[in-house]
Amino acid sequence: MNQRGYEYVYGSAARQLEYDVYEENQVLKAKKTYRSHRKVKLRMVMAILAVFAAGLAVMCRYAIITKISYQINQRQKVYESIRNENSMLRVEIETKTDLNEIKEVAETRLGMQMPDKSQVVYIRVPRNDYTVLMSSDTGEEKNGNVISKFISRAAGFLRLFE
Repeated sequence: MNQRGYEYVYGSAARQLEYDVYEENQVLKAKKTYRSHRKVKLRMVMAILAVFAAGLAVMCRYAIITKISYQINQRQKVYESIRNENSMLRVEIETKTDLNEIKEVAETRLGMQMPDKSQVVYIRVPRNDYTVLMSSDTGEEKNGNVISKFISRAAGFLRLFE
């Protein structure tokens, strides 16, 4: 679009150079290649360091896993030895416990005697086991704010001591 000696350029207003400065000047061309090679070398070194760091992290992870596995095995050995000792002591207690000897010690040394029929009291124990649960109002907690939730929880906690 030419009007009265003016040229209109679509896009950037800067004119494109007709020649490349770096192609004509050998010193600038050498500097440009040196910079580009330097960037490539830096990227390569960074990539190698990243791979090395990742490998080091994996090795550390496996070392920690191996250490923990070793500790678990040691503790399992200790647990097994304590369990074996416990079972041996249980058997020893069962073999050394004589009911006749216990009855004789209770009657002679402690002065105990068998209760009469009139002294025996039977207590009825229910077979069902139950647990008391604290009820919570879920409707209030959904609609209320943080302060009301805190107050309701504190009130529930205080109800435990009543």
